[in-house]
Amino acid sequence: MKEYLKKDRAKAFLHIIKRSLALKIVTGGLMLFACAVVFWLQTDAVYGGEKEETEEKGETPETVKDELPKVSADDWELVLVNKQNYIREGMEPELGSLSDGHKVDKRIVRAYERMSEAAKKDGVILVICSAYRDYDYQTGLFDKKIKGYMSEGLPYLDAYRNSAFSVTVPGTSEHTLGLALDIVAEDYSRLDEGFEETDQGKWLKEHAPEYGFILRYPKDKEYITGITYEPWHFRYVGVESAEYITENGLVLEEYVRLLKEREE
Repeated sequence: MKEYLKKDRAKAFLHIIKRSLALKIVTGGLMLFACAVVFWLQTDAVYGGEKEETEEKGETPETVKDELPKVSADDWELVLVNKQNYIREGMEPELGSLSDGHKVDKRIVRAYERMSEAAKKDGVILVICSAYRDYDYQTGLFDKKIKGYMSEGLPYLDAYRNSAFSVTVPGTSEHTLGLALDIVAEDYSRLDEGFEETDQGKWLKEHAPEYGFILRYPKDKEYITGITYEPWHFRYVGVESAEYITENGLVLEEYVRLLKEREE
């Protein structure tokens, strides 16, 4: 496990160096030092390193009830990608198209279409604003966010850190797996907390687990996920897992840890 984390950190470190060179923020030895500082801020201090270690080794959340579903942490729909678990070689999805043209992992096409149809029958129209994103596209989004913060006067290190709270670092986005969807409404396309008050936000919160989707980045779990609350971001994990995660107030990180503990 330690060797695996070392490889992921090395990969992330190389990415940061590359982006720093492209932006020409610092040079020579100072550049390397700045990159190292950014990286360790990203993986430890910024994302609550101490709390994450506690979650990794900690006790089972008190809210957990009932027996865990008969699934494995190694199942394709439960692959964990976050700031500590980078996308590895071989994880590229085989894509399929939704009825609106968006691309996703072909294995979740039917699940989403069923959910969309069910919502429509209830008078709720779901609108996807983002689905599959390749690595280069995610890099563009992340760099754009950094430049936006820098245009406001923030130095590169602070801009990088702030960006990573709202846009996932390239190589750590669930969108690149084809398992995540950003869903909005026809009359509310802003990606902010206000979405939770829309008919779409309310319907998804109640019914998404019935079709295998979870609200991936809920409130009060930021110290575990490393991402701010996103009521529009839904991740496919399978019906049984989605219902268990939602009923027990878990996030995917906690659920995967429980599954691994059972398998030990």
